[in-house]
Amino acid sequence: MPKPYSGDLRARVIGDVASGASRREAAEHYGISPSVVVIWAQRFEATGSVAAKPSGGSTSPLEQHAEFLLALVAEQPDLTLDEIVAAMRKRGIAGSRSAVWRFFARHNISFKKNFVREEQKRADVARARRRWRREQGLFDPARLVFIDETCTNTAMVRLRGRAARGARLVDYAPHGHWKTITFVGGLRRPGMTAPFVIEGAMNGPMFLAYVQQCLVPTLKRGGIVRICARRPSMRSRASCVGSVASFTNFSPQECRNFFRHAGYVQT
Repeated sequence: MPKPYSGDLRARVIGDVASGASRREAAEHYGISPSVVVIWAQRFEATGSVAAKPSGGSTSPLEQHAEFLLALVAEQPDLTLDEIVAAMRKRGIAGSRSAVWRFFARHNISFKKNFVREEQKRADVARARRRWRREQGLFDPARLVFIDETCTNTAMVRLRGRAARGARLVDYAPHGHWKTITFVGGLRRPGMTAPFVIEGAMNGPMFLAYVQQCLVPTLKRGGIVRICARRPSMRSRASCVGSVASFTNFSPQECRNFFRHAGYVQT
């Protein structure tokens, strides 16, 4: 939308018209359309103002139902746009998905959600979490070891690209078959520990071998081992319970409970 003419120009045009110049003469003098001068003169005669009218800023009809819409999402925050529109139609309120989205954007309501473990509602878990918070400042961070894994695949190399017609596009990739390379290691405060790389995906026997041969030799009694709680495909990881428990303050049963809660199944 073009910007309105400045107030100074409007005032000068109306001043010339008031001094006796015709509307067409004033338009030719300032290089604007005669119809514009006519409109300005009529508005000045009607209101005594030469300022431009406010543009834009229309009010959405949904603002009349703001109390209902805001209360609706306050009661059930994870409603979809379709569900909100359906609730509006039950009350005879017209509106579309895009109109509802813009309404909440104007009211600084964004669409998001953070998941918290359902188990945190249990009384025993709540007590354990409070105790854990109290004890956080008491233990030595050097005792902590975080275990996690990641992987890459040579098939992730981009197979196509752009080049001039008739010219070859040459790139480089590791020699061999498309394979998965898995890396698992521990992170302590000073840095990485017990790094382990294998060709292929991690499985139960391989993870048990990693714990016994790579991780356990680096542990000291009293250490705290934290394993990523990702749900894996290796179902026999619970076999490492005894190996980890022997070098920590946790009993074998506590270790089994952790693995079970993380989604591992002992076979």
